Amino acid sequence: NPAFTGPWGGELGIHRAAGRDFPQGGASSTDPAAHWCRPCRRNSLAVMVRYFPQDFPGPDRLPRVLGRPQALALGFTRDAIEHRLRTGRWRLVLPHTYLTSNVLTWADRQNAALAYGGDGALLSSAAALTDTGLRTVPRPDELLVLVPRTATATTRQWVRIRRTDRMPEPAVFLGPARADFARAVADLALERRRTDDVRALVTQAIRAKLCTVEELSVQLAEGPRRHSRNLRLAVEEVSDGAWSAPEARAGRLLRASGVPPFEQNARIDLPDGGFVVADFLWRALRAVLEIDSVEHHFLTPAQREATDDKHLRLMAADYAVAHRTPWAISQQPTRFVRGVESWLAARARQFAA
Repeated sequence: NPAFTGPWGGELGIHRAAGRDFPQGGASSTDPAAHWCRPCRRNSLAVMVRYFPQDFPGPDRLPRVLGRPQALALGFTRDAIEHRLRTGRWRLVLPHTYLTSNVLTWADRQNAALAYGGDGALLSSAAALTDTGLRTVPRPDELLVLVPRTATATTRQWVRIRRTDRMPEPAVFLGPARADFARAVADLALERRRTDDVRALVTQAIRAKLCTVEELSVQLAEGPRRHSRNLRLAVEEVSDGAWSAPEARAGRLLRASGVPPFEQNARIDLPDGGFVVADFLWRALRAVLEIDSVEHHFLTPAQREATDDKHLRLMAADYAVAHRTPWAISQQPTRFVRGVESWLAARARQFAA
């Protein structure tokens, strides 16, 4: 066929002509049955997949991960799939799920888990949150995938399948499909057993604006009650104003001790026209308690300078300022509470005099 000679030539010309000029079956250009070449009994869509990457994803542009239904839809026969697996061009990474490249990356694992889960599958828990920048959520060894109750996939290898009647909305986020972040945070919180780990997760997620206290409250109301205590506690503490796990722990200790009422992360307007946010504020006593972690206050010279500057500005505005560390709160809670009580009592005596 002269129309398909030149740079294409030979077999390509024949099969492109066959695929376009001698279709059999439906008229859809993506239906393999519509591209069966009568003269040589070959599937011309598979030929076009091979030679026409601008129209179809060819070998150099195939998705790195393919489920069997996707591969069949692209025109690969079962024999062609088995041949690629047998020769090492593709790898079987999960049942009926293939890697078409050499190295299985983190994104490949996410996409493979979704392909294995089937239509409507969504990543959740750490698998959904680890790409968002939360410091407390490393990449997990096992990926949680939510699927509709009617799905047939089961837990295999490094993919944990959870069938649910409460399929969430997908998060608006680049990359593999994942549950909305409130659901992902709730699912991960239910897996964590240490209260401080759940506190850190919840406070970081809310400060990063991945979800809101109200959205997490809905998850608590609708989700399972088993193992939900830590999540419920963390949501209550954030509602009271905590911005970090140490602040949340300190707030709970101080409320239980009977110290005068306080505000958490309260704004203080200063005489110079600026303002600062105090971790704990007893406004009537003009007393401020700061929880100073190494990570946020002393890791760099700039952090140390900002901490010292805040202290001086508060002192210049006639506020008493005390500093405690997360270590003191977690390792010596009784001593921490007694120290704050004594400091506040002394401050009250100063105001009485």
